[in-house]
Amino acid sequence: MGRMTHKKRAFAEALLDPDCRSYSDAYRRAYEVGGMGANSIRVEASKLAKDPNVTLIIDKHRARLEAQRARTSIAERQAITNRLWSEIDNADTPSASRVAALRLLGLNVGLFTERTEATLSEPLPQSEAETLAEIEDMLKGGVSLLPLGEVSD
Repeated sequence: MGRMTHKKRAFAEALLDPDCRSYSDAYRRAYEVGGMGANSIRVEASKLAKDPNVTLIIDKHRARLEAQRARTSIAERQAITNRLWSEIDNADTPSASRVAALRLLGLNVGLFTERTEATLSEPLPQSEAETLAEIEDMLKGGVSLLPLGEVSD
């Protein structure tokens, strides 16, 4: 692994900038590219993006962001849970609101399961042969299988 230079660090930091659009853009920010063509910049930027020092900086930054998101998510979840408990414990809270808060807490811990039921008006065909026979019957009866709006020749 080569050593970390100021320019490599600048390239990595440019890649972390939300306004940076590409490796080439980050390369232009970190290096003097006066006489370089667009293809040369693209090739050098691509090589540099794979440099272990650069990827290490980027990976560490992403890990910090992910940990921060997790902490934020946990804090928000805890704040919501605390607020629900305060509604439940408050004698002035209407009964319906207290029951709603209890229901939400129950859903949060997996106590209840939401489910949706679907009812079919006709039974499904039992086999592939029955499905094919049903399609043939529809075709014999003049039913079109073309998507809506399409016209056959």
